[in-house]
Amino acid sequence: MAFEDIIGHERQKRFLKSLMERGNIPHAFLFCGQEGIGKKRTALEFTRNLFCQTGTGCGQCRPCTKLDRGSHPDLVIIQNEGSIGIDDSRMIAKEVSEHPFEQDKRVIIIDNAEAMTTEAANALLKTLEEPPPHNHFFVITSSEREIPLTIRSRCTRVAFSPLSSEQLGEYFSHRADIDPARAQLLSSISFGSIGSGLFWLDEGNFSLRIKLAQALSKKTGGFVLASSLAERASATDRSASMYLTFLLSFFRDLFVKMVAGEASFITNTDLEDILDDTHGDPAWVEDSIKRIQETVRVMRYNVNRWLIFENLLIHVTRE
Repeated sequence: MAFEDIIGHERQKRFLKSLMERGNIPHAFLFCGQEGIGKKRTALEFTRNLFCQTGTGCGQCRPCTKLDRGSHPDLVIIQNEGSIGIDDSRMIAKEVSEHPFEQDKRVIIIDNAEAMTTEAANALLKTLEEPPPHNHFFVITSSEREIPLTIRSRCTRVAFSPLSSEQLGEYFSHRADIDPARAQLLSSISFGSIGSGLFWLDEGNFSLRIKLAQALSKKTGGFVLASSLAERASATDRSASMYLTFLLSFFRDLFVKMVAGEASFITNTDLEDILDDTHGDPAWVEDSIKRIQETVRVMRYNVNRWLIFENLLIHVTRE
C-alpha cells in the first residue's frame, strides 16, 4: 500500500506528503469524515512512510514488514467497538512518556474517537496540552461534533470527503474484482464509503436489507417479524447505523417514486419492484423519515439498540 494506492483524497494526501517532506509534522491530527472512506488507512500509510528506512513506504524494510504484521512496538492503535475509557487514555499517557522503542517517533492512532468517555477525553486533553516529544497522534472520527472542542483545537484538522460513485466503482470492479452490475449497485448504496460497500457485500447483511424492504412493503409484517429483524439489524453499533441509513434511503426512494413517478433518481435500484408494490401516501413517508432521523439521534445515547430499532419498525410498517 502506498499513498497513491489509496482511493481518492488527493488533496489530503498531497498535504500530508508535503508536511513529511518539510519535516514539519504536527504533534496531533484530527482526521474527520464519513465512516469507511479511508481515514485510518491514510493514517497507517503516513506511519509507514514515517517509519520506513527509505522514507518511501517501501514495504520491504524491517519497519514496513513489522507494520504489515501489526507488530511494530512504536505504533499504538486504540479502537473499541463500545467506548474508549479512562484505562485506554492512561495507557496512552504511560506509553508516550517513554522513548520510542525502535524508531525516533511513535504514532498513536485513536480510531472512532467519538466513543471516548468524558474521563478518557479529559485525560487525552492533558496529554495533548503538554505533548511529550517523539509522539504523533491521529484522532480519527466520523462524528467531529462529538469530539470536545478543547481536543479539536489542539489538532491539525484534515477533513475527508465521501468518495465519488466513479471512485467506488473503480474499487469494487477492479480491486475487489466484483462483477460490473454488482459493483454499480454497491457504488449506489454505499453513499461514498468503501466500508459501507464491504458491509453490503456480505450476503447475510444484504439479505437482511431485502427482508427489511419486504417488511416495509407490507408484504410481510407483524410484531414478531419486526422484533426479529430489529434484533439482527441492531446487533452492533455498526450494523444499526448501516440499516438506519438504508431505511432512510428506502423511504427517500419511495418519496421520489410517489412524487416523480420514475426510477431514474432512486438509490436502491435492485429494489424497484418492492418500491412499486409499497403502498402508502407522502404523509406516511415523511413521518417515517422523521422517525428514522430521530432514532439515529436517540441511538447515540441509548445502549438498548434492539428495543429502539424494534419500536421504529413497528411504527413505520404499521397499516
